[in-house]
Amino acid sequence: MRISVIIPNLNSPIINEVLQALHQQQPLPYEMIVVGRDEAGLITTNDLVHFIETPAPVSAAGARNIGAHQAHGDILWFLDADCLAYPHCLAYHLQAHQRGEAVVGGSVAFDDTRYWHLCDNLAVFAPFLVTRPAGERPYLPSLNLSIRRELFCQLGGFDERFPGASGEDTDLSFRIRQRGYRLFFEPAAVVNHRHHRITSGDLWRHLSAFGRSYAAIYPRYPELTGRHRRTDIAQGKPERLRAIAPLLAVIDCIERYIQYPELRAYPHVLPGLLFSRLAWYDGMANGLRP
Repeated sequence: MRISVIIPNLNSPIINEVLQALHQQQPLPYEMIVVGRDEAGLITTNDLVHFIETPAPVSAAGARNIGAHQAHGDILWFLDADCLAYPHCLAYHLQAHQRGEAVVGGSVAFDDTRYWHLCDNLAVFAPFLVTRPAGERPYLPSLNLSIRRELFCQLGGFDERFPGASGEDTDLSFRIRQRGYRLFFEPAAVVNHRHHRITSGDLWRHLSAFGRSYAAIYPRYPELTGRHRRTDIAQGKPERLRAIAPLLAVIDCIERYIQYPELRAYPHVLPGLLFSRLAWYDGMANGLRP
């Protein structure tokens, strides 16, 4: 099987390190396709690395679709421009596909313990930490995701109506599940997530964007998101959701600490996790506006 790596890039300051990590993979990927903007000129192209520069910045979904259209591999591996793949990451993706998996999500590790950087990683990726067990997941994030090219094309790619980078992977996950495929999580396929969100404002904007996107996603897939969602208490009214958001955020955090024991190693991030859930509900309230 040939694996094409597709990286949406919006002037990532570490894109050269991302590509260097891919050059250390065994086996090497068939090709690496970077799509977007590189105003600092950090990308060095060669026989393996191809750079598709867009005239203007495009969404992550749009960049991935452009790269997928140009790819020749049997497997498309979507990797974000702030993720450094561990040396055997590609090999573990490949092994899972060779066992028959159509869609494989890898895990997230981090070494930056600055408070808001850490809070963001734990708030978003707790279900996909390297310490979590392998197995089926209800959705997979697109920062470290591989899928059979034929299936991706059948699905029509990522939905480009999602702005920036928020929600398009959840939407794709649900469409994959509607077709009867399972989403397999392989924790041995690890990336180091070195994102640039290091302030409370960065975290708020990030989680708020996810909440707003989810407001558009969950009515489309009631059979997958559940009929009795907690947010239904608000009955579609933004002001009602904001009023009960503090209580919902506390309940969410309690459930998360129970479900993911790894979080107990970071008791000091609890205020940050509460803050992140409030941001998510604020974004969802904004998304409920007519």
